[in-house]
Amino acid sequence: MHIVHLSSADAVPMLRAARARALPITVETCPHYLCLVAEEVGDGRTEFKCAPPIRERENRERLWDALREGVIDLVASDHSPCPPAMKLPERGDFLAAWGGIASLELGLAAMWTEARERGFTPADLARWMSTAPARLAGLETAKGAIEAGRDADLVVFDPDAAFTVDPGACTSATR
Repeated sequence: MHIVHLSSADAVPMLRAARARALPITVETCPHYLCLVAEEVGDGRTEFKCAPPIRERENRERLWDALREGVIDLVASDHSPCPPAMKLPERGDFLAAWGGIASLELGLAAMWTEARERGFTPADLARWMSTAPARLAGLETAKGAIEAGRDADLVVFDPDAAFTVDPGACTSATR
């Protein structure tokens, strides 16, 4: 069984118990559940609508703890782009707005920003965002590591670089 988009840390004790019984289970969460908090989403800010929803700061920290413990195996983008107009920002109506977070090109930087603050390393990010997804998809002999005979899907980033997100500069594929 694979659990997708884990956003509620209330499920962690059940997942931990399933692992203790050696049940075949994998779990993913998404960058937005590890980087955003409900307390900072203003009223009517429909650009933050997703399913499941963004939760409170305390919940986010418990998800990080579960990731550290290995209860959560991987981090997947849950990329759900749409034209900004479909988020209906002028209406502020969460029921009518498109649900999804367009975050593909920001996922690594956002995750690194939060992970670094909690003492994680680039190797942790590679495991959560590359090695574990490749294993889950049955591609562990072709992807997920830098080794002879594997696909050379490489990412180069500067862990100390800072930048400001400009929604107008995002590519159409990531909106």
